[in-house]
Amino acid sequence: MTSKQTDPSSSRNARGDRTASAYRAALDRLIRGVPRHPTHVGQTVRLTPTAVAREAGRSRNPLYTTHRAILEEIVAAAAGPTPAKGLAEAITGLKATIAELRAHVSTHAEEKRALATENLALLHRARVAEDMLAVRDRELEERRPITSTRSAHRDDQR
Repeated sequence: MTSKQTDPSSSRNARGDRTASAYRAALDRLIRGVPRHPTHVGQTVRLTPTAVAREAGRSRNPLYTTHRAILEEIVAAAAGPTPAKGLAEAITGLKATIAELRAHVSTHAEEKRALATENLALLHRARVAEDMLAVRDRELEERRPITSTRSAHRDDQR
């Protein structure tokens, strides 16, 4: 019987390929902005060898020793645009817009209060004027019969 012998270099290559695949998959997830590592989820993550290694669940050392090509990919990706960078800029812009809109809301609320106060003052003036007219109308009504009686009396005397 012959025993199956494995070449130690082939197992190292397979392990190196798995490690490289893990680094590349992690880099891809970080570039797309969909990390899986708990410290990266929901955060804006800078593309660094440390972040990629953490995302891959591997050590950073192989990046510097055996996977230099992946290290260069990380550096190139960090220099380029990423969704995380775009999201950070978008968030900053939206926060500024929200602050501006809140200022407008505050201004409009003050204007609304001022207009309501002015409306109330005008309504009060209108009611006072109506009351004064009603009083004058009553006074005129009270005087008319007297005036009409006097004029009728004058007509009788003529």
